[in-house]
Amino acid sequence: MNLVEVLVASAMFVTASSCSLQLWSSGASWTRQAEAKQQQVAELEAALLASQAQLTALAGTPIATDCTAASSWLAAHVQAQPAPSGFTRQVSAEPGALVRLQLSAAGGEQRQRWLSPAAYGMCGAAAAAEPESSDATL
Repeated sequence: MNLVEVLVASAMFVTASSCSLQLWSSGASWTRQAEAKQQQVAELEAALLASQAQLTALAGTPIATDCTAASSWLAAHVQAQPAPSGFTRQVSAEPGALVRLQLSAAGGEQRQRWLSPAAYGMCGAAAAAEPESSDATL
């Protein structure tokens, strides 16, 4: 093997090794970014579940007879809760007595839930547990 062949072979080896290392590095970087994004999405879901758990604790508590008024109260109540660190919370009372809860992360990921005060038993007439008597009092 002469010197030219050795130089060409070593240049090819260095080029192939460099390309392989760059591919491995970009694959590892992509994997780290995907894991970070997945973790952030899981944290968003956990924060939404925590908000729903707080509302479940209030379930059955009548707030208003009108569901629209109850949805306004529900939106204000959810907005008053502290937002998880690193997330932005947007709450709005929508038409149809619904409340939209949206959490956004700094990376652009976002999750939202539609909440209904009727589903939590917060609106409507409170059921009177008084039995009606068919006998007339004399």
